Amino acid sequence: MSLTGFSQGGQVTMELGRALARGADPRFRAGLLAPVGGPYDLEGSELPGMFDGRVDPRAAVYYLSYFLTAQNRLHPLYRDPGEVFRAPYAHRVEDLFDGGHSEKEIIEKLPGRIEDLLTRTWYEKLRHPSGALLDVLRANDRTCDGKPGRGARTTLYTAAGDRDVPMANARGCATELARRGARVTVVDQGADASHGVSFLRSEPSIARALPVAR
Repeated sequence: MSLTGFSQGGQVTMELGRALARGADPRFRAGLLAPVGGPYDLEGSELPGMFDGRVDPRAAVYYLSYFLTAQNRLHPLYRDPGEVFRAPYAHRVEDLFDGGHSEKEIIEKLPGRIEDLLTRTWYEKLRHPSGALLDVLRANDRTCDGKPGRGARTTLYTAAGDRDVPMANARGCATELARRGARVTVVDQGADASHGVSFLRSEPSIARALPVAR
């Protein structure tokens, strides 16, 4: 199988490759892994980037709102949105991520900085994760903790100019995979490439790497 995906799909690409390498379905094996701009390292790269300026402030607000809302439905982190989000956002965040609002609509109804989104308590919790929150982050960060299947080619596409998913995510993933004996290539699409542009620049290379049906 040839696996590729963009942004969150990049993380899913690596997780699927990891599962196949561990024998999740013996009928399939990954021959190519080519994720683009995946947030593989929430604890060590993505979350710190939201507080040190590497991640665009509005992108940080959007991603944190989505992540906390989604994860709370799977692994209860809080009982009431008011514990996490400041007014007036506490009363609207969960409704915004109901699948019926566009990204533009969501962004327009949220603040421009995480300082204005989060309560002081949760601002500090996210700066210094512990307990259940840290467990959730690490559960999402396991995608690069294994070696891709035998013969699988792994190329991580990223961009120095990406202010949604900093390049440190790909660098860290590559280091972890290499430590486990994998051969990994990291492709930087440039300091002038945004998150979306990094995907557009990666598409031709990925297409050329795909096996041709005969």
